Amino acid sequence: MEKTYIVKQLIDMLVKHLQLILTTMFAGLAIAGVLTFFIITPKYSSQAQLVVTSPQTENTNVNDVNSNLQMINTYKDFIVSDLVLNQVQEQLASKYKIEMKPKEIEDAISVEQNQNSQMFSIIAKSPKSVDAAHIANTVAKTFQDNAKDVLNVDRITIISSAVAESDPVSPNKKLFLAAGLILGILCGIVGALLLELMDRTVKDSAFITEELGLTLLGTVPEISDKE
Repeated sequence: MEKTYIVKQLIDMLVKHLQLILTTMFAGLAIAGVLTFFIITPKYSSQAQLVVTSPQTENTNVNDVNSNLQMINTYKDFIVSDLVLNQVQEQLASKYKIEMKPKEIEDAISVEQNQNSQMFSIIAKSPKSVDAAHIANTVAKTFQDNAKDVLNVDRITIISSAVAESDPVSPNKKLFLAAGLILGILCGIVGALLLELMDRTVKDSAFITEELGLTLLGTVPEISDKE
């Protein structure tokens, strides 16, 4: 019975401060909308897919295949090496007028490997979708040109070149708006709780008898002006 009473009190409090909760809800949604559409710079992603094949011999076995898979970690390190990044920097500047430092190129790209596969992807992110495609393709081509001479590989094949995407990968607009909506509601509920805690007025007879321990002598019912 006591739990039911507490739940009723909570519901009554939320209804009482419904206007405050709705106000903060729409305010949170509005702030999230401004951040999503006007403040945060969108980023586009583009990827090039490659397959690297090591030299095959008559004694090639399962261990050699596993070794090829592990070599992809070496390829990842080689992709972000000074040798590759410096060449990528020069080509981006000369071909596409994209001015980036090697460290900026390294931060803009990532390498992902498909599980138990010799295929991996070079993924680039940039505020411009076309630039993201140019970065991914340039890194892939530069890696292809240099890896054969530096690493013991038989063939490097770019099976899928990067293309410019029309939709950004960040920010996630739906997620941001939903987060703003939820945070706005939570702020409204917290505000309503604070207002109730700071309100020291007597709300019912139970407060006098139970909280203050006083004897209730009588009550005056609320009447309308007409009555």
